[in-house]
Amino acid sequence: MTEIKMIASDLDSTFLNDKKHYHKTHFTAILNRLLAQNGHFVVASGRDVASVDPIFKSFAGQYDLVADNGAVVRTAAGEIIQMVGLHVKDVAVIMEVVNALPFQPIHGAVFTGITQPYMLKSQARINLAHKAKIAKFYPNLKLIDSVDQINEAILKVTITYEENKMQEFIDAARLTLDDRGHVTTSGYGSVDIVAPKINKANGLQVLASHYGFKLNENLAAFGDGLNDAEMLATAARPFAMINGDETLKALYPLAVDDNNHDGVLKTIDTLI
Repeated sequence: MTEIKMIASDLDSTFLNDKKHYHKTHFTAILNRLLAQNGHFVVASGRDVASVDPIFKSFAGQYDLVADNGAVVRTAAGEIIQMVGLHVKDVAVIMEVVNALPFQPIHGAVFTGITQPYMLKSQARINLAHKAKIAKFYPNLKLIDSVDQINEAILKVTITYEENKMQEFIDAARLTLDDRGHVTTSGYGSVDIVAPKINKANGLQVLASHYGFKLNENLAAFGDGLNDAEMLATAARPFAMINGDETLKALYPLAVDDNNHDGVLKTIDTLI
């Protein structure tokens, strides 16, 4: 029997509009209703913890978090219940794939560590026009000479290509890594590589087990990109965004509106 107790939403182009904003008054009303029913709202994003928390600073302690496409899972109470990283040697293999391709990424690969992000100095020189943008998005980015200098778990590798080149990199990375990493994309040329078998669905399962819920009975989920595919496939009530990937839109019911018109919040109003 379906009873929605967890609502999970991707952020970019899903919960957030194109200006990276959301309707806080509407969200407050929904969150109050959900919490009154002993439910949980889960931010399920490819973003890291440091870039999610400022967006929801007004709601600290009221939302659960699946970050880095499932590599990090944190409860609303602030407990980290999953943190899974890649092996440094496998990150080095990823960079071998990057260097072997006959084209360059738009900007260098970013390695998300537990405490800060890293980038190779050689990669930082690839596209100077994007260097300032990267520095703004990752204010504590540390430039290094080699991945061997990273002395903490690498939760995620993010690299961006021109959209018409992205799939070639994904295919090469999957072939080379095999079962040593999970390669996914949220579209727009952005590719994330996380530990094997790690994805948003895996992170949500960790949360569901923690709270005593079942994804196929208690989860409603919203997504727009292919890194949301596993999450939507496990949900009792999956919704693809109107503005989302055509593959997802062909498989799942659509949210009642797009991300620029509070599609997630309006759809939640019909669920709880």
